[in-house]
Amino acid sequence: MQRAIFLVRSVQGIRKPTFRTRLISLINSNYQIVVLLAMTNFDDIWRAQREFQAVNLGSRQNIRVISLADIYADQEGIALKATDYLAPDFSSLKSYDSHSGKLLVTRFVDEDGNIVAESLFSEASTRLHTILFDKNSRIIQINNYDSNDHLFGIEKYANDFLDESLLLNASGQLVFRFTNYLQSQKTTYNITDSSVVPLPAELTEVSGQKDDQALKDYEAKGVSTITKATSYTNYRRYDDINAFYHQVLLNMDLENAQTYVDIDHLVEAAKYLPGKRIFNY
Repeated sequence: MQRAIFLVRSVQGIRKPTFRTRLISLINSNYQIVVLLAMTNFDDIWRAQREFQAVNLGSRQNIRVISLADIYADQEGIALKATDYLAPDFSSLKSYDSHSGKLLVTRFVDEDGNIVAESLFSEASTRLHTILFDKNSRIIQINNYDSNDHLFGIEKYANDFLDESLLLNASGQLVFRFTNYLQSQKTTYNITDSSVVPLPAELTEVSGQKDDQALKDYEAKGVSTITKATSYTNYRRYDDINAFYHQVLLNMDLENAQTYVDIDHLVEAAKYLPGKRIFNY
């Protein structure tokens, strides 16, 4: 049986019509399919699982949905240090239940009326995550759990920015640390005077151009997030998340499988998959 793997890095990727189209085509061709929820923002995984269940595919017999936690569940790691994460005791706090849609939310409140944490539960009453807040109600940590209530991921925030994510194995050891950095970026656009598309307000004209120049250059400045990874099994460092994903695919032993990548990440992913035929969705 032929095989295919979808490298899914965002919930938005699952929502694309082409994602469903590619899957149905492979299902009809009797492929064995792996959908890898590869996001390092672990709180997106339960959302991605729900999005995938909502995709109308007909038969799911030959489809397996996994995450990084599944791949590295048995990988050797190191013990978490006390400084790696917060582990507050909720036993003395008041709890209040409410609902987010059909999902139960339990909030824990201290004696000053501050929400210290909140836990979200699925329809099956399994814990999806627990969010920890600071005194200003900003998120400082999210603990992510699987269907067996096993903690597999810890996300640490600083000033509302996801600073790092910790991936744990089945024994609760640290296997990978994913660290996020903000990087300035500049994008240049070539636009003619006859363009029917209005210029976005954030674009600025590049100086030094002639007034009667038919094709003019405009710039947009912004920031992008880059993610680096560190392994605590062999202490290998990945300065590009795509290099890490390449290693993941190698570990999965899917050499002859067709690889599907979100078109938004295709160019950067292709750099680490030389000679391999890559499909997009």
